[in-house]
Amino acid sequence: MGTWLSFDTGLIYRAILFCAALLVPRLGRQEWMAEWTGELWHLIHSRNAVKHSSAYVRGSIFRFCLGSFPDAIWLRLNRFDSARKERLWLRSPVRCILFLLILAAITSWGAYWESMLQPPYTDPQFMASCLLVLAIAVLILPIATTFSLGHYPARLHSSARSARLNRFIFLGIKVAILLPIVFCGTLALAPGLALGGVRPQGMLIGYFFAFRWALIDQRRRCPVCLRPLTNPVRMGRASHTMLEWCGTELMCSRGHGLMYVSDTPTSSYSSQTWLPLDSSWQNLFL
Repeated sequence: MGTWLSFDTGLIYRAILFCAALLVPRLGRQEWMAEWTGELWHLIHSRNAVKHSSAYVRGSIFRFCLGSFPDAIWLRLNRFDSARKERLWLRSPVRCILFLLILAAITSWGAYWESMLQPPYTDPQFMASCLLVLAIAVLILPIATTFSLGHYPARLHSSARSARLNRFIFLGIKVAILLPIVFCGTLALAPGLALGGVRPQGMLIGYFFAFRWALIDQRRRCPVCLRPLTNPVRMGRASHTMLEWCGTELMCSRGHGLMYVSDTPTSSYSSQTWLPLDSSWQNLFL
């Protein structure tokens, strides 16, 4: 007990884990902290069996604690949070597109008053630099999210080809509208913020987060009606991934199917998986 509470061992390592736990989604924070604390306790109390110097042991424990930060960041970026409030104005795919169109019109109007259609914004070199920034944003996008939209087997409600086409058309429209939003928004806001010299950096950040949002939003929607999935339910335990599935189950409010999102990608669950439901389930969603 004294070893656990001493400042140079247990207490400072537990403080590191506590800082990393602040990055974990609130609903899974307690379970995550208990798992990492248990592993830390085992590592500290087994050091007497390690035939190395105390400095080597402290260094290995310190590196173990620092490893909690990548794990916490991954959970923050890839987990569904049931406490997140639904954005009602983006619930319908039509409303989502209309909202983006309104935002594009506002940013375009603001860029027009900043003389966007006059030099140097019509200079070919400026346009080439904007295309380069766009390409860089696409290349670094896998740092925050994956390009995969998930595994969608053939459904019973509509043909696989038409449903797949509708998903990609909806995603393509969102990306096409986000391009002028970021471009015009950067030109319109940078002068007002006295950031005229950092527009390429602003565009890069804008494209990065805009494309990340488009992919995450697409994965959180039903592939049939393109409405956001609801009622997330946690299933399984992170420590039992060898024998059972651990993740979040979501459902379509109109009864089209269920989505299974694994907390930790494995060979069996490398991406989220869609389970279609037949018409016999429709009475439960009326």
